[in-house]
Amino acid sequence: MDFRKAAINDIDDLARIRSIFLKEANDLSSEEERVKMETANRVYFKTAVADGSFIAWLAVDGEKIVATSGLIFYNVPPSLKCPDGKVAYIMNMFTFPGYRKRGIGMELLKRTVEEAKGRGYKKITLNATNAGRPLYERYGFCDETGDMVLYIK
Repeated sequence: MDFRKAAINDIDDLARIRSIFLKEANDLSSEEERVKMETANRVYFKTAVADGSFIAWLAVDGEKIVATSGLIFYNVPPSLKCPDGKVAYIMNMFTFPGYRKRGIGMELLKRTVEEAKGRGYKKITLNATNAGRPLYERYGFCDETGDMVLYIK
């Protein structure tokens, strides 16, 4: 198994794999919805990978990408728990079913966290699926409740 950072030429794969992840994690009901998400994510990744606001680590078996992780960087007003306001958000942690339970996710998570630490980020957040929660807890992530969300239509 090889691990490497995603490059511009991986954008189509990143978008496709994210749409597969979203279909699995969110129970998208149709292939049409999955394709719509793939298209929207391709547009996002073209900009975000190019400008460095999103990085991804990939696990590659031969020529085939078998797992991904992603990291977004942003700033918020400083607070007691985050005095510099720098936040890294982990997303796109996905391993194809035939490759799960082999330590690939943990290796990607380790590389992703090290990337954030190397850039000076001390606060790392993520939104865990039920399947992914044990991995993050083993690494040391804690559940902090209280977040509320409003989606504007």
